[in-house]
Amino acid sequence: MNAMIDRIQGNRILRTMATLLLFSFCGYLLGRTVMDPSKIRILFFVSISLIFVALSIRYRAWMLYGLLIYLPFMGLFRRALIPSSGWSSFDPLVILAPGMVMLLGSYWVYGTFIKRQAIPSDEDTRLFKLVRWMIFIDVIQIFNPLQGSILTGLGGVIFYVVPLFWMVLSRLYFNERWIKLIYGTILTIGIISAFYGLKQIHYGFFEFEEQWIEIANIAALMVSQDESRAFSFYSNGAEYTLYLVISIVIAWVLLLRGKLFTRLVTLTAIPLLFYAMFLQAQRTPVILTSLTLAIISIVSAKKASTRWFAVFVMGIALVGAFSFISKMDTSGSALIARQVNGLTNPLDDKHSTATIHVSMLVNGLLEGFKMPIGRGLGITTLAGAKMSNTGASSEVDLSNMMISDGVVGGIVYGLILLQALRMAFKEARSSTIGLIILGILLATLGNWSIGGNYSASSIIWLSIGYLDVLTLKRRRESLQCEKNDATVEKLPTGV
Repeated sequence: MNAMIDRIQGNRILRTMATLLLFSFCGYLLGRTVMDPSKIRILFFVSISLIFVALSIRYRAWMLYGLLIYLPFMGLFRRALIPSSGWSSFDPLVILAPGMVMLLGSYWVYGTFIKRQAIPSDEDTRLFKLVRWMIFIDVIQIFNPLQGSILTGLGGVIFYVVPLFWMVLSRLYFNERWIKLIYGTILTIGIISAFYGLKQIHYGFFEFEEQWIEIANIAALMVSQDESRAFSFYSNGAEYTLYLVISIVIAWVLLLRGKLFTRLVTLTAIPLLFYAMFLQAQRTPVILTSLTLAIISIVSAKKASTRWFAVFVMGIALVGAFSFISKMDTSGSALIARQVNGLTNPLDDKHSTATIHVSMLVNGLLEGFKMPIGRGLGITTLAGAKMSNTGASSEVDLSNMMISDGVVGGIVYGLILLQALRMAFKEARSSTIGLIILGILLATLGNWSIGGNYSASSIIWLSIGYLDVLTLKRRRESLQCEKNDATVEKLPTGV
């Protein structure tokens, strides 16, 4: 066999003929696949995967950037294929981005843990150590028999391990220029998706989107018999809302610290994004986003007097906004009515689900102590509901971790939350990017690792990864200053 291969490689005519035969065979397979509508999704999956695999060899940052663009539009892409190839909840296009992230993550795992290329102490942080422990615990929980099936555990990898790898890969491949490009791209996509989402609310859905609503039968989408929440390009309405939240935070920070032209652009974008988010009829994002904008406005102030003035202004703004919302006319829209009634009557079970969510959170936290070893990685994800009918999501990431990974995993994840927030508050005073990261973490609190929020979860964890990079940068600068001070002290007097 080796002799025949060497002979073909050495003969130009044979080599050309072999190449033509290979391309002809691939073309034949491609033609047969295209003729079968049920194989179109697989064809797209293979085609796009080959592009990303090629990029992963030399241009890994570009590959990750491409995934960040692909993820927001994945839902639209999948729905647009319904008329030609039908719908499947087990769509290969869903695992494309997680597969590529796991591919790059496997390079890091191989180099770090198999080839024993130890992480230098000056390149390590407490947060990064906690993330590595979290990955280890998650991998063990893949094989937890309490979740019903190992396929459920493998499905949980998409929602819990992949986001952690986004953090690792962000540390490895992104610098300041990349992060600025990424945040600018996110804001642009957020604005475009807001227009598309408002089109869905005010002018209706396309036929293939209506088909998806009927097939998916997602109860959370329908607010009334006649009105549905928008989902724009995304896989679901919750992901769309979270992406709007992140876009609002980025726009607000740029309004506070950007240049004149940037401020003018964001000044027009923020009302659009807020309006689109408000019409999603989800109260928690509105409350968290409003409080986050107030916090980052206060943190952004340089002087103590300016900070106190910001506290006064933001307090007045929040009270004024609440007063305006409480007086809104709710007769013309079920979406607005649901939003207003929920915000003005948070403890009324007829208008608000706040008490239900609090109860789910508490029960989820207690579950970790009742079952200390955890119930399995996929039990709180879509994989648990689809593959073994054992879904047990509490809709908050911390309590989900307590359920899936047990008390140890829940504690480690809680420490990650606290450490990331502590670092973000510290970094927010030093840089604009740090302020954006703080805003993203605060506004999405409780949703850092929620299954189905593919694009938003990726943004959150890559931001945490770059936050770790900023921390290392500050540490090096501090050590350099200490060395310089020590050198000056050792110099003879008069030098």
